[in-house]
Amino acid sequence: MRIVAPSEGDVEPGVVSVGRSIPIPYNGSIARLAFGPRVALRIRVALRRARPDVVHVHEPFAPSAGLLTLLNTRLPVVGTFHASIARSRAYRIAGPAIRPLYRRLAARIAVSDEARRTIEQVFGQGDISVIPNGVEWSRFSSLPPPAGSLILFVGRMEKRKGAAVLVDAFTRLAERWPEAELVLAGEGPERAVVEQAVPDALRERVMFTGRVDPAELAAVFGRAAIVVAPSLGGESFGIVLLEAMSAGRPVVASSIPGYAAVLRDGVDGVLVPPGEPAALTDALEGLLADPAGARAMGEAGRERARRYDWPVVAAEVESVYKDAIDAGRPSRRKRR
Repeated sequence: MRIVAPSEGDVEPGVVSVGRSIPIPYNGSIARLAFGPRVALRIRVALRRARPDVVHVHEPFAPSAGLLTLLNTRLPVVGTFHASIARSRAYRIAGPAIRPLYRRLAARIAVSDEARRTIEQVFGQGDISVIPNGVEWSRFSSLPPPAGSLILFVGRMEKRKGAAVLVDAFTRLAERWPEAELVLAGEGPERAVVEQAVPDALRERVMFTGRVDPAELAAVFGRAAIVVAPSLGGESFGIVLLEAMSAGRPVVASSIPGYAAVLRDGVDGVLVPPGEPAALTDALEGLLADPAGARAMGEAGRERARRYDWPVVAAEVESVYKDAIDAGRPSRRKRR
C-alpha cells in the first residue's frame, strides 16, 4: 500500500508527498488543497512506481490530489465522500460538469448517511456503500470509568465547532457546580475569541491546552467525566464522539444529523439543539448530578463504538476494493 498526499514536511515510510498544500476556507472550516501540473506529475509518477490494483481517493471532486488522481489514472478508482454540503449552491451548480467523473468511479463510499444524502442530492441515487470512519477502539477502551466533574472539548477552534457556545453553557453551570472544570483541547482561528469569552472569575477553572498530540489523546480523555461536541452544523460524522465513546465517556453533543447517526440520545449520551447554551447546561448538569447514569451511558457507548474499530471498518473497505477490481478498469477516452 502507498499513501499519496500533500505534506508540509517529512513523511513516514510508505507515504509519497506531492508537495505543499494551501489552506482554503471550506464548509465552515479550512481545507488544505494541493493542485497544479507539478502535483499531477508527481501523482502520475507515484502511480507508475506503485503499480496498484486499485486506487482509493477521498473527496474526489475537491480541487486537490484526489481529483488529480482520478484524472490521471486508468485504474479502478474507489471514491470516499466525507462532506455534508447538500445545500452548497456551488456544489449543485458544478454537478452536471463533474457527473462524468462521478461515473468513472468504480465504487463509491460515504462515511455516513448524511454524506450519502449529499451525493444523492447532486448525482441521484446509486450504488453507494456507507462505511463509517474508524477509530482505534482498543487504544481508548482500556481507560478506567469516568469520575469527577471535568468537562472536555476536543476539536479545532473554529466557529462551527461551537466552543464559544460551550463556554457560555459552562459559565451558567459553574454557578451551581463550583467543583466543575472545563478543558478545551485544540487550536484554531477562534481560540482568542473563545478565551476572551471566559469570565475573569472562571479563568482558573477553564483551561486551554492547544493542539494535543494524537499519542496523548487517550490520556486526555482519561481525565474527563463528560465529553462535549457542541458543533453548530456541517459535520457528516463524529470522530471525537467515537473516541470519547470508546473511552467509556458519556457524550453531550449537538443534535445534528452527522452526530445523531453515531450517538443514541439517552443511551450513549445526550443530544441537544445546536447553538443553545441553556440546553447544553441542563444536559451537563443532568449527567453531573447522576454519576451512575453517566457511567452507564459511557459503558453503552464503549460497546457501541466497537462497530467502528478499525479492523471492522477496514474489512468493509477491503470488500469494496475487491468489488472494484472485479468490475474491471473504467473506460476512458484517449488522452489528448
